[in-house]
Amino acid sequence: MSQIPYIFNQLVSFIPRDHFEYLVKKYNGNAYVKSYSCWRHLLVMIWAQVTGRRSLRDIEASLRIHSDKTCRMGIGRTVSRSNIAKASARRDVAIYRELAEEMMRRASRISCRDRILYEISRAFGLAGFFAIDSSTVSLALHEFSWSVPQEDTGGIKIHTMYDLLRNVPAMCLVTGHEERDQTFMEDYPYREGCIYMLDRMYFKTAGLYEITSSGAFFITRMKKNVRYETVASSGVDGTRVLSDETIRLTSRLASGGYPDVMRLVRYYSLENNETLALVSNNFGLDAATIALLYRYRWQIEVFFKWIKQHLRITRFYGTSANAVMMQVYVAFITFCMLAMAADAHKHKSTLYEFANMMSVVLTERIHLQELMERYERGQMLDIVADGPSLFDSDNL
Repeated sequence: MSQIPYIFNQLVSFIPRDHFEYLVKKYNGNAYVKSYSCWRHLLVMIWAQVTGRRSLRDIEASLRIHSDKTCRMGIGRTVSRSNIAKASARRDVAIYRELAEEMMRRASRISCRDRILYEISRAFGLAGFFAIDSSTVSLALHEFSWSVPQEDTGGIKIHTMYDLLRNVPAMCLVTGHEERDQTFMEDYPYREGCIYMLDRMYFKTAGLYEITSSGAFFITRMKKNVRYETVASSGVDGTRVLSDETIRLTSRLASGGYPDVMRLVRYYSLENNETLALVSNNFGLDAATIALLYRYRWQIEVFFKWIKQHLRITRFYGTSANAVMMQVYVAFITFCMLAMAADAHKHKSTLYEFANMMSVVLTERIHLQELMERYERGQMLDIVADGPSLFDSDNL
């Protein structure tokens, strides 16, 4: 009877090994490598992400403790700090970037997790909902001298497209923090029938028209200095929607970038005590739904906060640009791997709880499904134990 694989191996099985080896061959990643292959390096970096290792010394020590198991896990019996550092600095980052792209494509097939968005998609025939934003990670210039200084600090910017239906990233691009958010708008992989929620910093007419030309929709905030004329106006229903207009941009540059009409919805945000001027190219949704969808843009902020707190993208194992970018892409690979594993085994709680659970059981030999069932039973016992007492005042 074959032994049950380690939890680590069951998680890593969600990574397409054949596609990864194709990328290694494509970029000649294993050239002049004796034993510490690209695959072993990927496994070590995933181990470091899931277990929250703080440094190269920390990674080495944690693997040494489990040296009797790491061979069967595919990592090898010994991994030194110098091997990890050299691989992160020298291996082609394109291998890990393109693997991250493939993992995000596969993660886009998991179950929908937001019921409200799912119902809206069915009611209005929409194919998906995505938020687009970027997050900056500051870097100390004395350590990361290659980073372009801005206000006496270095940094990188992580440009991300986030699938709001499934709560997984759909695109990731790492650049210097000097790059403007709207620089790459025309190059994003827009899909027909989808709605993209963007911050006001993405109000670039050529980029918005690229979304329209792709058969997709956008919702973003209008900048204050934009000149336009009102073509038509619709009535409002007495909610927090203040106005609903069809407009045309009138300045030469703006109208040249976006020659079509667009919709302007003014909405009072009770939470922020301010009026939002939202523009969209979708004329089929009611104004209140457009305002609701824009509020979902904040989910990408939650995602950035999650990966910064629970994956290693703010403190790095190497100081070269290659090592920094590789670590970010491996973090996205790890996130998608965890999301797919949680979905495949129908984990009912949050991904945060799932990731915490995985961080302490990677070297256990138990079927992941059995572990999930054990966890669910434990939760039910906790609910029963912490439930209302017969002697609570509400029950008397």
